[in-house]
Amino acid sequence: MKQTPDNSLLQRAYDAEAFRRDGHSLIEALAEYLGQSRRADREQVLTPASPQAYWEQWRQIRHSSDPLSLFHTILEGANHLHHPRYMGHQVVPPVPLAALAELVSDLLNNGMAVYEMGPSATMIERETIEWLTALCGFHNGGGVLTSGGTAGNLTALLAARQAMIAGDVWKRGLPPGMRPAVLVSSQAHYSISRATRIMGWGEEGCVLVPVKADYSIDIAQLEAKLQDARQRSLTPIALVGSAGTTSTGTYDDLTSLARFARQHKLWFHIDGAHGGAVVVSEQYKHLARGIAEADSVVIDFHKMLLTPALTTAVLFRKEEDSYKVFSQEADYLLDKGDRIWYDSAMRTLECTKKMMGIKVHFLRKVYGDALFAEYIDSRYDLARTFASHLGACRHWELAVPPQSNIVCFRYVPEDLDEAALNALNVAIRDAFRRDGRFYVVRTNLRDKVYLRITLMNPFTGISELEEMLEMAEAFGKSSQG
Repeated sequence: MKQTPDNSLLQRAYDAEAFRRDGHSLIEALAEYLGQSRRADREQVLTPASPQAYWEQWRQIRHSSDPLSLFHTILEGANHLHHPRYMGHQVVPPVPLAALAELVSDLLNNGMAVYEMGPSATMIERETIEWLTALCGFHNGGGVLTSGGTAGNLTALLAARQAMIAGDVWKRGLPPGMRPAVLVSSQAHYSISRATRIMGWGEEGCVLVPVKADYSIDIAQLEAKLQDARQRSLTPIALVGSAGTTSTGTYDDLTSLARFARQHKLWFHIDGAHGGAVVVSEQYKHLARGIAEADSVVIDFHKMLLTPALTTAVLFRKEEDSYKVFSQEADYLLDKGDRIWYDSAMRTLECTKKMMGIKVHFLRKVYGDALFAEYIDSRYDLARTFASHLGACRHWELAVPPQSNIVCFRYVPEDLDEAALNALNVAIRDAFRRDGRFYVVRTNLRDKVYLRITLMNPFTGISELEEMLEMAEAFGKSSQG
């Protein structure tokens, strides 16, 4: 048999000492990067270059084969989530230990289609699911980890489809002429609509329910929307609540939604990708009151549980429902008809998947659940403090008092109509993007443009927010001429 020569490229690529050397260099560089971010030494959060301009610049870079040089090239063009002036999208700057856990997962590369391919990963996932189901109040619950909230919401709605429609939909398809649908807030994340379209239900698969002034679903309109859907020959099988919504972070009245779902025999799913993590917090868990009555819940670890993307828990009040999603057979992997918890390919969208639970597992074992609670409480508290500060500032308007760590606000100088105000706030956001010192985004609410911040960085404080507001006002005045 031909042996791999000692000096071959493969031998070099797998050399343990080279890994040790490169690993030490990389960790030193990352630690320096973290330190700079905490001290705000880095002037910009994001490179101000446009995508096309940066592509042209990237093509001119002479990429070295040295790992450390490659890392620095990537780092310079990254979005620096660990910077206290990062306040853009709902993605957390990971705790460094969680990144090390990700390294362990990547090197071991233990897939989890079947137990034998990832014994430790399987135990970690079960322990993580049991922890979260208990926090949600699911006494006989179960679930799986999957790759992000979009996959999580699809998985939950696939379970609803199998549980709520007569016959085996997975094997035989929908009954002839049936047009299933879900009732969902008009402020729900687009992944719900994407899931119903993937399942072949089309645009009408989502029956949109209007929201109240605070952007929570209007419970009073549910009955009329349900009856209207039925008159249009749709068959609503599920009701989706938000904890909280993407644009404003608002929590729906989950208790009332659960009551309505039971009354009308609908599957009750909660998209808690962002705000479901409050079940860890004594101070804010009341926002998710009613979560224990859901049939399924989705919670992202990479939003409010301090871990790298992508890891999402799909939780079921009844563990047996987690087996209703997929019933596909693969003779070389799975035994026909078995419902066993330790072969995850039977219950997840992925066949092979990463050791997802290891990141949150490390954090829980080293720091305890108090780490998550402290993080959530501090970010939600800061949003309320900033909202109070805005209320005392002239020419600034709050869209809605924040319930979570998302704040939407806009610059409203006098003597401008709505079209001009919208254009002005678009210009302010564009100015932030060109400047690069803060990362702020925007959203549209009832035809009004608002600046939107999500307080994800644990070291962002009121001083950074005041600085951001001063810069926004300066941009606004400059845009007015």
